Amino acid sequence: MVHKIALLRSVEVQQAHPYLASIAASFKSSNVSAKLYYTDGDCSEDDFPGAIEKLAPDVTPEAIVDRLLSWGAEGVISLSIPDENTMRDAVVKTKLLKHGIPTITHPLPTAYLLSNKWETKQAIRRHGLATPDGVLLDGDLLNRRNLPVPAYQDFVRSKCDEIGFPLLTKPLWDCLGNGIRYLTDSTAVEAYLNSPYNGNVVLEQCVIGQLCSVEIVGRDGNYIIQPLIWKGLTAPELSFPFTQVRHTARIPAAEHDFVPVSDELRTFCIELNIEGVVEVEMIYANNLFYIIEINPRVSGSTTLSIAASHFNTFDALAHMALGKWPEFASTFRGNNSFALQFPYLQSRNASKSNKVKIVRQSDFHINNQKYANAVVVCAPEYLSDLGAWIDDYFLLDERTAKVIEGVISGQT
Repeated sequence: MVHKIALLRSVEVQQAHPYLASIAASFKSSNVSAKLYYTDGDCSEDDFPGAIEKLAPDVTPEAIVDRLLSWGAEGVISLSIPDENTMRDAVVKTKLLKHGIPTITHPLPTAYLLSNKWETKQAIRRHGLATPDGVLLDGDLLNRRNLPVPAYQDFVRSKCDEIGFPLLTKPLWDCLGNGIRYLTDSTAVEAYLNSPYNGNVVLEQCVIGQLCSVEIVGRDGNYIIQPLIWKGLTAPELSFPFTQVRHTARIPAAEHDFVPVSDELRTFCIELNIEGVVEVEMIYANNLFYIIEINPRVSGSTTLSIAASHFNTFDALAHMALGKWPEFASTFRGNNSFALQFPYLQSRNASKSNKVKIVRQSDFHINNQKYANAVVVCAPEYLSDLGAWIDDYFLLDERTAKVIEGVISGQT
């Protein structure tokens, strides 16, 4: 029986509010002491139900293992973001296995494959799933380093013409949208070739359609697929997650088209021995789901997934560590509520509603710019009241208000 469980977290703990803190009941009922090791931001007893210890942002796997062994951890859960920290925790998993200590995160080969965008794309293709047409570009040849290959730029131009515009390039190893560049025509291609990314990139078709994602939770062949999350129309231009409207609206035609995709994704998870969480990012266009990335970790969509299904991903990971995953997985009931995430300018002093719940209301500061963001949830029968309630409680910009109005009207 496990009595001491450690959790590893990079990025602010507050992004997991309120669902991380709510796993306290599971630990208490199993007589478990929990400790969170985190690297970013601050953490209080309101954020996590247990002991806490801050680590250096550049902490090594060896140093993490030393701290876990010193505390006496009997089980470990990875909640780390972004992908490079997932790989770090996978290394920790490998090292802890030598001490007989299990870690809930993917095996190192799987973490590597899903952190590498080209390897991920090849695995997706092997399973017969749709993914945008693309090619891996060598950063040394693009930047004219090492072996001179004068025709390489001509090869790139030829591939751009073959795939067709619009296109995008994304770094092989980065994530969270970092380093993406859009190529809308041959002029943009020439500008890119004159100043390419300083590393390997994936060049691929920029599919125009509805950006969406789905979170998959599980291990040992038992996988739960959370509700589809819709993130708006794609375009050959940069977007910022904290300014997007995201929601879990039911779209029957899309859900029908997703059934065979979800079946194959379960097979994919079994083959890769997924243990924990992945987020599958997709574009829905022409009745197809084009998979663009598979993030080997919890994500910015985790809170919205939980709000819609009432199936707590963090609690699921805790039950995996406790050896009680099959029982907990059996409680999944699907998309029960309408969840909505949106940016706002300011909140108003409006009365609370017994029909709409504010899951999280928070500010994020990036490059000295504040972004206010809210997640709300309601039962489907209260959707007709949601728009008026948001108008009373939040001041929105015109674009956000229009998007939310369109989403709600499509569901009522």
